[in-house]
Amino acid sequence: MMRFATFSLLTTTCLVSSLSLAQAADLYDTPVMEPAPMMDVAPVSSGWTGLYLGVQGGGAFNPDDPDDVALRPNGFPFAGSVIQGAFGSNFDSNFDSSFIGGAHIGYDYQIDNVVLGVVADINAVDVSRSSNADSSTPAFYRTNRSLDYLGTVRARAGYLVTPTTLGYVTGGLAYGEVDYSFSTNSPAARGANPAPIVNDDEDDFGYTVGAGMEVMFTENMSFGAEYQYVNLGGSGFTRLSGGPFSGGVGGSTDFVVDDDFDFHTVTAKISYKFN
Repeated sequence: MMRFATFSLLTTTCLVSSLSLAQAADLYDTPVMEPAPMMDVAPVSSGWTGLYLGVQGGGAFNPDDPDDVALRPNGFPFAGSVIQGAFGSNFDSNFDSSFIGGAHIGYDYQIDNVVLGVVADINAVDVSRSSNADSSTPAFYRTNRSLDYLGTVRARAGYLVTPTTLGYVTGGLAYGEVDYSFSTNSPAARGANPAPIVNDDEDDFGYTVGAGMEVMFTENMSFGAEYQYVNLGGSGFTRLSGGPFSGGVGGSTDFVVDDDFDFHTVTAKISYKFN
C-alpha cells in the first residue's frame, strides 16, 4: 500500500512537470508581434545656396497716362504764340500695356535665415507710350516711344519666412532699346523746308526696384511672383521750322516728350537650382 502511494505521487509530480515544461515551450515558440517600422519621408531641402536657371512671364503696364506733348516755339515753353493758339488744348496721351516674358539666371547664398544673391534676366516686351497733338487745321501730330526688349541685372536680399518660403527685395540696372518716332498728316509739316529734325535722345539704361516671394516645393524647384518698377528715363523731340511753325516770330516749333519712360511689371517665375 505504501509503495503504491509513493508511486502515484511520483507519477503525478512527473505529469505536472511535463505540462509545465510544455507550456513554457509553447510560450517560447509563440512569435512576438512588433510594430511595423515607420517609412522615412525625405523633407524638402531648406538650402537656398546655389546657381539657378528659370523662366518668367507676366504683364507690363502703367496705370498713369504719360505727360502730354509740349509745344515749345523757338525752343521756349511760353504761351500765347500763334502755333499754340492753333492747338488750343487738343492734347492727349496713353500707354499701351504688353505681355512680358523671358529667362533668368542667378546665384543665392544662404546665411542662417538671410539669403543674398544676384540675378540677371532678359525679356521680350512690346510696351509703348504716345503723346498726341491736334491742330485746328485740322491735322494730327503724334510722338511715340516703344520698347521691344528689357533686361535687368539686379541684387536681391531676402529673409526666410519658413525654411522653404523666401520674401525678398531687389534692385539694380535696367536696359533696353527705346525707339522714338514722330508722324503727322500735316502738308505743311511734310513739305517743311528745312525738313523736320528728329532728336532721339532716349536712354537705353535706367534702373529697377521691386520685391517678391518665392517658395521651394522640391529640393531643386521653386515657384515665385515678383513686382518691379522700371524707369529708363530719356526724352525726345521733333523740330519743325518755317511757315506756321515759326511761332509767329520766325524760327521753329519743337514737339517735346520729356517725361521718363517708366512702367511696372508683375511676373510669375519658376526656377531650377543646381546643388
